[in-house]
Amino acid sequence: MIRSTIAFGLSACAFAAASMASAADKLVVYSALDTVESASKAFTQKTGIEVDLVRLSTGELLGKVAAEGNNPRFDVIWVEGSAVMSRLAQQGILKPEPGLADNVDYTELGRKLVPESQAYFPVSVSTTAIAVNDSKLNGVTAPRSWTELAAFAGKVAAKDPNLSGPAFQWLAGYFEAKGVDAGKTELQSILTNKSLSGIPSGGAVNKSLITGDAALAIQQDNSIYALIDKKEPVSIVYPSDGVVAIPASAGIAAISKHEDQAKSFVEFLLTKDGETAMLKTEGGDGYFAPVIKGVTGRGARVDNTSTWKILDDKTAATNETEWKQWFRDQFVP
Repeated sequence: MIRSTIAFGLSACAFAAASMASAADKLVVYSALDTVESASKAFTQKTGIEVDLVRLSTGELLGKVAAEGNNPRFDVIWVEGSAVMSRLAQQGILKPEPGLADNVDYTELGRKLVPESQAYFPVSVSTTAIAVNDSKLNGVTAPRSWTELAAFAGKVAAKDPNLSGPAFQWLAGYFEAKGVDAGKTELQSILTNKSLSGIPSGGAVNKSLITGDAALAIQQDNSIYALIDKKEPVSIVYPSDGVVAIPASAGIAAISKHEDQAKSFVEFLLTKDGETAMLKTEGGDGYFAPVIKGVTGRGARVDNTSTWKILDDKTAATNETEWKQWFRDQFVP
């Protein structure tokens, strides 16, 4: 993916920190989310603080952050997956901001997703569910659990966790719920077709589900709702054996030279105005579950977030390299 830089113009209205910003001194935001464009534009219109966006896929973005090491070039990073954000916090790349979330009108799930360190903050949330192409089941009853996916072995599409933060969050949650060894065994009975099991992106997963060989997909629910909104022959199943929350979180670089502006940006994301701006995003990212009270998700989304599990981020972060490599060895062509 090509690096894209987008600057939004000044507005007369500003937060207190806005006076510190200038056209030559922009807030640098790294993100893999489409929602960052509409949110950044709304933020600049409200505050006058210009935003320089660096947008890459999650894998590319995390690779860039790793290459920058202890000298990150971002002020704010905003990606999906609390496990990867936990790792960045443990490495000292993110700066804790105690108190930033105290006055946020979070939903019950949103509040639970705020880490004790307050080194990153949930901005929105999704989960991983089963996408079913009803036209490809030929009258067979759709699975109601992850375990029942084994009956459709060879017809199940999935993203590669090495390239997708949300896919790694799902994998870590799967292992947490099933046990690592049992989870590995079960996945080996489900993902038997390497042409479908290690797909690099959510868009490619959708293509396989709609026009390719997949009848079902392990997919983010926001992407599934986008397909449903487009009138594709797709339905969604939240597996009875549980789903894990995938927060899209924002954190501030420990060495940011624009900490006040960065805090203003994160605080804006955690308001009704911020989430409402994000809901205007085209594509799957705009179908997230809100974490701010009083904001309603788009499309056919049902509010079942109270049943979503919270990932043990520290365990997931500790095992990230090993689990990603195992998935690559087993399922990626």
